Amino acid sequence: MAETNNKRVAKNTLFLYFRMILIMLVTLYTSRVVLAQLGIKDYGIYNVVGGVVTMFAFLNNCMTTSTQRFLTFELGKGDTTKLKNVFAASLNIHIAIALTIVVLAESIGLWFVNYKLVIPADRLVAANWVFQFAILSFCVNIIQVPYNAVIIAHEKMSVYAYISIIEVMLKLGIVYLLSVSPFDKLIAYAVLIFAVQLLIRAIYQIYCRRNYPESKFRLFWDKSLYQQMSGFAGWNLFGSIAWLLRDQGLNIVLNLFFGPVINAARGVAAQVSSAVMNFISNFQMALNPQITKNYANGKLEEMEKLTYLGIKFSYMILFFMAFPLSLNIDYVLHLWLVEVPNYTALFIILILVDSLVGNLFGTPLMTSLSATGKIRNYQIVVSAIILCIVPVGYVVLRLGCDAPSVFYITIVFTAISGFVRFLYCRKQIGYSLRAMLRNVLLPVFGMTAVALPLPIIIKLEYFKTDTWLSFILLSLVAVVMTFVASWFVGLKANERNMLVTMVKNKMHR
Repeated sequence: MAETNNKRVAKNTLFLYFRMILIMLVTLYTSRVVLAQLGIKDYGIYNVVGGVVTMFAFLNNCMTTSTQRFLTFELGKGDTTKLKNVFAASLNIHIAIALTIVVLAESIGLWFVNYKLVIPADRLVAANWVFQFAILSFCVNIIQVPYNAVIIAHEKMSVYAYISIIEVMLKLGIVYLLSVSPFDKLIAYAVLIFAVQLLIRAIYQIYCRRNYPESKFRLFWDKSLYQQMSGFAGWNLFGSIAWLLRDQGLNIVLNLFFGPVINAARGVAAQVSSAVMNFISNFQMALNPQITKNYANGKLEEMEKLTYLGIKFSYMILFFMAFPLSLNIDYVLHLWLVEVPNYTALFIILILVDSLVGNLFGTPLMTSLSATGKIRNYQIVVSAIILCIVPVGYVVLRLGCDAPSVFYITIVFTAISGFVRFLYCRKQIGYSLRAMLRNVLLPVFGMTAVALPLPIIIKLEYFKTDTWLSFILLSLVAVVMTFVASWFVGLKANERNMLVTMVKNKMHR
């Protein structure tokens, strides 16, 4: 059974990687063109104004985690009636959330954009248009959450890969239309992004309705179920607010101290980081349903092993991408962008480091805790730690520190909150600290220590100037060292054998 589940995870991961590679390639290309078409100022405005709408995401994020957990749990239990009720309840709740966000965004959000953000007077009208279409895009995404949760719960990841082909073609079309548009390019970009998101969400929704009987809209009321889901979502509220302030709060703080140009740098850094993070988020998306289903069926030992394996593989995949990129970041940015905003390279490296640190105690542990349904104390404590990032960052900037200082602060608090998250897994599920050290922390620390020195020394001693030759050689050395370190230090013998067997089976097919 465990072998079958591992094959399912591997198959789903391959589909998700196909999807991710398509999106990553197009994102990197379109980001370059969009930045060149809009200019640094307008690109920064788009990021910070869109971020104001995302500030209201905490309402939706609470229900996203809740919906995925309850659907996957009931699917694992095999209760078809309960599955239909959970979907109907979640869709009704998400529609209510969308209406709530419209009210909040059109009042508090509109006031904040016009009177608090640092936006040049001649671009204020365009910024308001961007804000309105960002609200519409966000509401479309909110209502789509239950449908995506159904696909994930059924582990039908190939759907994402196929629909991504359509999404890729549409985004390439945006680049062309933006270059020939006679209208204000910032406004045109916001309109086109909304149109693409609306169409893609409609396709997902039609697919779910045709293939999964439970994914039908109906007015449904079950007080007990609504209370259970809302209670679970309510305790996720602290976590959603914390992540909101961590990402968008810092974006606004940087805007208040340094203006929209620094937001452009952070926007580009976020694009690159997001592209790299997709390598592990796709793997984790394929892994998460199995963790929840193991808990639903009482297979706690298998659940713990799968969690540790997921953390370790996620770290290695992320390091495999982040290390060569960090070594060549200046060359890559100048090759990719027409004009590189100040601080972009350093921001990218620091965000990647934060991602590596967070990944050690990240999504698989969150999924494990969500599977239990007992998240109140965990969310209160961990969210309180994350909430410290923005005020501490604000104080540091007020004291005269430079923009990168807020990212160093973020890394420290990410490490602290992650370890506390593991302690709750240990308390509530029985995860072992010794097993975590033996199976995750010691292997990845050893792998990192072996992989880092040689490529860094070569760069400092022999490639002080960035060229295409240094890019190729440094990337090659970094990839080889990472592979060698991962294979011989990071992986155990049985894990190496499992990977070899999977590759052989694929080759025979």
